[in-house]
Amino acid sequence: MFKIQKRIIYAIEAVIDIALNSGVNPVQNISIAKRQGIPKRYLEQTLQTLVKSKILVASRGPNGGYRLAKERRKIMVSEIILSVSKSSNSELRDFYNTQISKVLIEPLITKVTKKSFELLNNISVEDIYKLATNNKNQNLKKKKVDFVI
Repeated sequence: MFKIQKRIIYAIEAVIDIALNSGVNPVQNISIAKRQGIPKRYLEQTLQTLVKSKILVASRGPNGGYRLAKERRKIMVSEIILSVSKSSNSELRDFYNTQISKVLIEPLITKVTKKSFELLNNISVEDIYKLATNNKNQNLKKKKVDFVI
């Protein structure tokens, strides 16, 4: 199993959290940090990157925070990953410095990455939002148990 950078997981969590919790007021980074257990300073950097990539919109002031920059169905998971990913192609090429790596492993990893992004490019924030709200409804149903003695 491939290990995904924490920065990428935090970015996806933050965008989903904003999708789930946005309303009249934007979602504040402190609220996201508490709900998701993400360090606030680290989260702020990630959120700013997502703003620069036009995935989120930031507003300042006492009621400031973050909103999605476009509809949930138009934000793909692959877009979030690409916006916060630190690895560039040149950095990856430097990693493959042996003959076996260059000839065998690099093409394999490139193929796997391409297939992964093809899949992730078909998963929107809306898809994850629906999963989360369905799970939330199921959890609520489980908790609504009434005992009468």
